[in-house]
Amino acid sequence: MVAAVCAWHEHHTRATAAIGRRLRGRERMIVAAPALIEAYSVLTRLPAPYRLAPADALAVLQNGFVRGAHLVALPATAYRVVLGNAPISGIAGGRIYDEVIGACCLRGRATTLLTFNVGHFESFRARGLDVVVPAD
Repeated sequence: MVAAVCAWHEHHTRATAAIGRRLRGRERMIVAAPALIEAYSVLTRLPAPYRLAPADALAVLQNGFVRGAHLVALPATAYRVVLGNAPISGIAGGRIYDEVIGACCLRGRATTLLTFNVGHFESFRARGLDVVVPAD
């Protein structure tokens, strides 16, 4: 999300192109609610001059990822499952947030997850989610 909304980001062109292609192809955009919150956090804490004011971060996320998207969150019971499975799956640290995002994708019946961090989502391939790095 950050790459898609920040023109200065090294992956901006790839992110916007991939999202645009899919939307033009009438694919439904599913947005994991925790990813939206994480993107807001990043956008409002970046070092100057890249940091966005809270109102600006909200505006770019609403325009790019809230309007027209299917926002998916997990119920409390699913958080218990994700957390309970984390030690078994060897998930520690910040990877737990990626597990929650992946679980939201499955809950929303997404077929593809666009990410520049494929390694943290590999386990979702076995669960039917195509994990894709946006191409040039």
